[in-house]
Amino acid sequence: MITQELFDTIYLGLQAQGWQRSFDSQRDLCMYRGPEGRKCAIGQAIPDDEYDQAMDDGDDVGDVFICDDFHRRDMFMDLTKDQFIELQRAHDINDEPDQMRAAFEDIAGKYGLVIPS
Repeated sequence: MITQELFDTIYLGLQAQGWQRSFDSQRDLCMYRGPEGRKCAIGQAIPDDEYDQAMDDGDDVGDVFICDDFHRRDMFMDLTKDQFIELQRAHDINDEPDQMRAAFEDIAGKYGLVIPS
């Protein structure tokens, strides 16, 4: 389940970075923690002391951590795989700030969450 607390963390974190993607242009992929200091949706909710560079290692999407990898570390246990992917995609496929914000507002509506202020 996407809790209000998790959604707030993600929404406010993305808002604080101007709805800019956490993207590595050299590798052509989104990252939990990008080279410019940005975080993706899921990355917003990874505590600094639990982040491991291995989560972002690899040269393509198949090499980075997925929901099962986080579950093995007892992280994001309340999220289903579909919800995890939904949050990732709302960040990853929207490279325009207005589109990304709208995608997260749609998620809020879908799950009955409140947009934080």
